[in-house]
Amino acid sequence: MKKNVFYLCFALFATVLIFSCKQGSKGGIKVDNFSNGKAGEVILVLDQQFASEEALSYVINVLTQPQPGLNQIEPLFDVLHFDNKDFSNHFQRHRSIVRFDINPNFASNTFSLEENIWSRPQVYLYFKGNSIDSLLHLFKENESEIVNSLYNNDLKRVQFYISTNNDPFIEKKIKDKFGIQITVPNTYIVAREEADFIWLRFRTTRNDKFIIVYKTPGNDLSKSALVEARNEKTKAYIPGAVLGAYPVVAEVTPFPLYQSNLKIGVISGAELRGLWESVNDKMGGPMYEYSFIDNTGENVISVGGFVYAPEEEKRNYLRDVEAIVKSVR
Repeated sequence: MKKNVFYLCFALFATVLIFSCKQGSKGGIKVDNFSNGKAGEVILVLDQQFASEEALSYVINVLTQPQPGLNQIEPLFDVLHFDNKDFSNHFQRHRSIVRFDINPNFASNTFSLEENIWSRPQVYLYFKGNSIDSLLHLFKENESEIVNSLYNNDLKRVQFYISTNNDPFIEKKIKDKFGIQITVPNTYIVAREEADFIWLRFRTTRNDKFIIVYKTPGNDLSKSALVEARNEKTKAYIPGAVLGAYPVVAEVTPFPLYQSNLKIGVISGAELRGLWESVNDKMGGPMYEYSFIDNTGENVISVGGFVYAPEEEKRNYLRDVEAIVKSVR
């Protein structure tokens, strides 16, 4: 029931955005120009007459490569493909657009990454040139930037929704305890609170989403140290569904645990992306965590999210918790 109310609020809010004519604050989102599109959806505009089968397959394969950190195959993005003649006003308002504009008369081949051209938040990746081969070369050169910009824009939309349906009480509790701010949806409850740990939970009849925030002494951001600290906290504070069960980071050969350095705003830290599993039980799923050293230099603060959805696709759930984690500031 809580989940239905949450999505109903989103639907009502989206209606308000469409029909409102008020301008938001400077640097914010203009509510009468809010972008459209489903979660994880990307529009690819590429004329069939100019695109070889090889080129089209390459671009689509990049955009639909498997989402990392899942225990099942799901695409990074869902791609809607059509020609430039069908690129109507409605599709121009889409959140994420990759467009190839090909004309033999164009003198040069260029790539630009623009934001908020027709709506907000929006990423518009524009390839303009005289041949598909030349533009495909530009696409390959900028592949990482393209994927990252689309992915981050997807998170940005989730974060905007969360910011309009947040829980100030829980947010203040986290700030008072850890000295950080994160945006928490009002669908979450505090499942457990300790001096150095807090566990937030959003439970439905079909799935669960969790957020944990905790502090550990030291300044080691290595993978082994982060995994050890997380497992120690979850073993101590998060009971499983059966007696003696508790969640830990899973390090299974077919599903590697990814670690990379990441800067969020002014905070420099390390992210973990992979799977969790339950000791003494068969539960598990995807997880994402971001850790950084606090201002004293003597503690590591970790903000993590994980998902349990055994009979459902998990990509969008994982992005929901990742968007919450990456709202840290």
